[in-house]
This record gives sequence, structure tokens and C-alpha cells, in this order.
Amino acid sequence: MAYSTPRGTRDLMPEQALLLEDVLDKVRLVFRKYGYEPIETPAFEELEVLEKKSGEEVRKQIFRVGEGEKLGLRFDLTVPLARVVAGNASLPKPFKRYHISRVWRHEEPQKGRFREFYQADIDIVGSAGMECEAELLACAKEALEAVGLEHLEIRVNNRKILDAMFAKLGLKAGAMQIFRALDKLEKLGAEAVEQDLRSLGLNAGEVDALMKFASMKGSNDEKLAFVEKNFGAAKEGAAETRELLALLAEYGVKAELDLSLVRGLDYYTGPVFEIGAGGPLSSAEERGPFPLGRKEGGIGSIAAGGRYDDLIGLYCGKAVPATGISLGIERLMELLKGKAKRVTRVYVAAAKDEYRNEARKIVVKLRKAGIPAQVDLMGRKLGKQFEYANAMGIPYAIIVGEREIKEGKVTLRNMKSGEEKMLSLDEAVKELS
Repeated sequence: MAYSTPRGTRDLMPEQALLLEDVLDKVRLVFRKYGYEPIETPAFEELEVLEKKSGEEVRKQIFRVGEGEKLGLRFDLTVPLARVVAGNASLPKPFKRYHISRVWRHEEPQKGRFREFYQADIDIVGSAGMECEAELLACAKEALEAVGLEHLEIRVNNRKILDAMFAKLGLKAGAMQIFRALDKLEKLGAEAVEQDLRSLGLNAGEVDALMKFASMKGSNDEKLAFVEKNFGAAKEGAAETRELLALLAEYGVKAELDLSLVRGLDYYTGPVFEIGAGGPLSSAEERGPFPLGRKEGGIGSIAAGGRYDDLIGLYCGKAVPATGISLGIERLMELLKGKAKRVTRVYVAAAKDEYRNEARKIVVKLRKAGIPAQVDLMGRKLGKQFEYANAMGIPYAIIVGEREIKEGKVTLRNMKSGEEKMLSLDEAVKELS
């Protein structure tokens, strides 16, 4: 009987696992370059800790574990951070941490969305300044570029602007459902969103006002001028947005103010943001850019976050400003599919059985020189050894036979072109390094 993985999970075979490791290594290096340091927390938390973050929507996503214990698998990496900060009041501020690990959500799997998946988060705790958001977005953009993405698009909004718009329209009940409907504007289109808004009990005038607001086109300055003119209570949110856009420009980062951008969770208090990409560098022309990947058939945003100044206070009883961004690793891997490089650099093939001892000696020397190398473990003939090397995507082979033994050299073969060179082992090492 063949067993499969649980629904919403997957096995990563070597090519995918290598891609994952490569992505995480490159992201981690960029995070560290910006001064973020790692923390590690348990995979499961007390249910009371997990349930403090949000309402019923989040509670439904928790995988409960343990008999007789109220425990659940973490559904993101922000809740553990909030618990850690609340329990360590003496941490120097700002506290800049990164956390790269698995999380679990009990929800319906979709394209590019699993129930077990990786997140790569950076957060800044202790500062309310827009410098934090600017640095987070610059760092996340550089990390995404480091793994090979381009056509990056950054979109920002501010929950204070949204709240002011809602207040003017007198919309209080069902605000989060309205937010979520607006957030689907680019993916589903205006007609579907208008229908959703009407189903929430909004009248025609309210729907028209919301759609005009969320669909507004123009430059960032034009949108901010519209907000400031029509929603007086949005003054603080507009000022924060202007400052953030100016700071991003100092980093050489472009961003667009998107008044439909909401983010789905309830706890954001200020700026919110998303990053999307068109595709990997080597195939950008083939794939073409898709704005944020949010359109039907797209992969979705690949990084998102915002300011959550009230969250940590739920755990320690006092306000602690904080902001962060999370990179969706599975979505990155989907965009980079087929770009992994195999580990083994060279396969040492013995022409006949009597040369296997020499082949093993050469493998040992190659490995000591830092060159990933393999040798036959199956007692195969030379042709079958080449077949294996090709199947594994190994770019080079070193052949050991009678002629090589007599001359004290090896034959270095390029497995793709078939070109061969007779070299000393030291010369082969230099060429492979």
C-alpha cells in the first residue's frame, strides 16, 4: 500500500529541497546584513497565547495538539515574537529579529498555499517611526532580488486612512468584512466586489463611495491630496504615508499608494504593505510581469506585513510599537521552480572494476579540496555510471582507466558537451573549483 502526505502538505524531493535551502540561505544573509538577529521558538504554543491575536477567523486556523493540554501549532511567527517580547522587558530597543521556520494553518489548500509552510519574517519592536517600515521594505526587496526575482512591485496603504474613510461614511458594523471585500478588488474585479459589498447590507450610495475610494487612480501625491481633502480624520495616516514614501525614495525603492490594500488580519494599526513580482530573472520575458501576482491565476503576494502597535500589549498589558514583514517561501519557490542547482559537482567513474580503488582515492582528495563528488556505489559498468551522472544533473565526470593510471592523470569530461581533457588531478581540482 502506498501512503500519501496529509492534505495540504508535501514532500520536498532533492531538487525542491535544494531550492528551499538556497532561498533560505540567501534571504538569511540579507536579513543579517541589515542587522536582524535570529530567534527560535517552539512549534506549539498555549492556545490562550495563539487565540489572543485575533477573532474567530484565526481560531479556526489553529491545529490543536496534545491530549488534555490546551496547545496548538503556531499559525504564524508574530505571535511567538509577541510572547517573547512580553516576557523579556529588558530587551534593548529597537529589537530587530528574524525568524525563518514552519507554521501551520487549518484551512483549505489552494494554489501556492499549503497547510504546512515556511515563513521568513523580520520585525522591529520598540520604535513607532516610519524609518522602520522603510527599512523593512528595503530589506525585503533586497532579499527577494537576492533569490533571483525582478519586476518587484511594492504597494502601501495605511489603516488610519481606511478608518477615517469608514468613519465619514458611518460604516462601523461589519467593517472587517468590508475590508476583506475591498482587498479582493484586483483579483476578482469591480463587479464581484460590488456584489460582495451589497451582500453585506451596504446601500448603492455607500457601495459607490467605497468603490470610488478603493479604485482611485493617479500619482501618490494625487491620491494623498484626495484623502486629505475628503477625509479630515485621515491626516495622521496621510502624513505617515508621505513620510514612508519619502524614506523609501532615499533607499532607492519605489512604492505605490493603493487605497484598496487592506491586509486580512484585524490587528494592523498603521502602514500595511505587499510586495509582488513578475518572475525569475532568467525567464522574465517568458513569464511577463503580473502585478503582485494577485490576478486570477496568479500566485499572490510574495511578501506582506504592516504595523501592529497593539498586539504585544495584549500579552504584557502595555503598549509596545512594532512592525514587520513576512516573505512567503512557498510562493517564492513556485516562482523559482526549476532553478535549483544539484549539489554534486563531479562524478568519478571507474572504467573497469580494477580501477575502483583509485576512483575512491580521487573522490577523497576532491572532497578534501571542498569539491562535492560522488563515486559508483552500485558496481555499474562505465556506461551506466554516465547514465546515472546525467540523470542526477552532475555537470562533470572524472574517468579513471588504464591510460589515466599509466600517465598519472585523469580525464575530465563535461557531461553536457562531451568535451574531454587529460589533466593532472591538481589541474582538474583547479578547473572544478
